[in-house]
Amino acid sequence: MEFNFNFFKKHRAEFKSAVYTVYQPIVDIATWDILGHEALARSETETPVEMFRRSYEKGLVIPFDFHCLEAAVKILPKLQDEQCLFLNVEPLTLEQAFSKGKEGDVFLEGVKKYSDKIVFELTEGVKKSDFDFIRRGVDFIRALGYRFALDDIAEIGSKTSQLASLRPDFFKIDIQLVRGIASNHTNQQIVREMVHLGRVNGSEMVAEGVEQKADLDFIRNMGIRYGQGYYFAKPSKELILSLEPPTF
Repeated sequence: MEFNFNFFKKHRAEFKSAVYTVYQPIVDIATWDILGHEALARSETETPVEMFRRSYEKGLVIPFDFHCLEAAVKILPKLQDEQCLFLNVEPLTLEQAFSKGKEGDVFLEGVKKYSDKIVFELTEGVKKSDFDFIRRGVDFIRALGYRFALDDIAEIGSKTSQLASLRPDFFKIDIQLVRGIASNHTNQQIVREMVHLGRVNGSEMVAEGVEQKADLDFIRNMGIRYGQGYYFAKPSKELILSLEPPTF
């Protein structure tokens, strides 16, 4: 199945290089079953940070965001049963494009066959003053059957608590807190508070950046169900449909 949205076609020439997508599995820590795959935008000539920074500088963040989304969803027909696709969306895009009659509405209509398989990840950069706009965007996508996750959560504070009150389906703990957590007592305490906040709001927890067995064992013992990181698999252009735990 092909998805042909052609959003902002006139801006395509302004994107410095072709965008392609890689997919990294999100794994059930206990069983090694694959919950889903996060879609990550890549380019041969720029880092993801450089691509998005330039899109903000040129005022093209929304066109570029949809450019990345279009590339990512082509994999949807290949997902296995019960697996989902995590799609990153910039806060500005959620605020300004995801409402009735806007580009986000058209996008959601185009992929509605897979609404139960799509999770929108709200990327970092949300300001406290943006909350009402974010809430409206979240309400809009949820009313159409889509789920959402809070991504890159790196601290406990008023902003995080406010966003958590939206009751995200998934709460993704930032790589900087997870990497080395087995021996970092400060990060352990922060993550414990995050786990509590997630449970209070009915969110499943995902630990990003799992790279070492010691860290995996620690987050498992904390009751975190899902993990993502190089310990399981690196991002790949092709979907990784199954994984086997190490035998040691």
